[in-house]
Amino acid sequence: MLSTLLGVAVLLGASLAAAQTPTQPSGHAYTYTELFPAEIAGIGFEFPRQGFIDLLAARKLNHRANGDANVFAVGVAGAPFTETVYFFNSPACDCLTEIEIRFADEAQALAYFIAKFLKVNIQGEYVAHDGFSTYGVKAWRFKSKVFVVAVVANTRWANQ
Repeated sequence: MLSTLLGVAVLLGASLAAAQTPTQPSGHAYTYTELFPAEIAGIGFEFPRQGFIDLLAARKLNHRANGDANVFAVGVAGAPFTETVYFFNSPACDCLTEIEIRFADEAQALAYFIAKFLKVNIQGEYVAHDGFSTYGVKAWRFKSKVFVVAVVANTRWANQ
């Protein structure tokens, strides 16, 4: 009986290990995932750069990167935007701290921003803190782009 239980536990452990993706370390929950475009699900602020590179390859996503491979422009067919730019170039960490969602025109950007970010302050910005993370987020629209940033120490958005 004990050997049967041990065998089942080993098989179950192997099945769980096989189901985990290499892009998301076990037990780590990325923050503010609901604010990210659904077209690239499973990421959020603090997502590691190498994990993102692995995700791009695994999902065969069309993308461009800068020379340092820390800023990625990703296009997804059928998305309401033209591309999303992911920034891993912060001195705070080798992880995602900012995204820029690009649209074909200002009207599309405004419609997306209004639909996605319901709690907008008087300056037309979305500011939130989930009560769990050590930092908040800020989002705003400028012309045909929507910006979503983690307000983290040692980033260019730290004083926001």
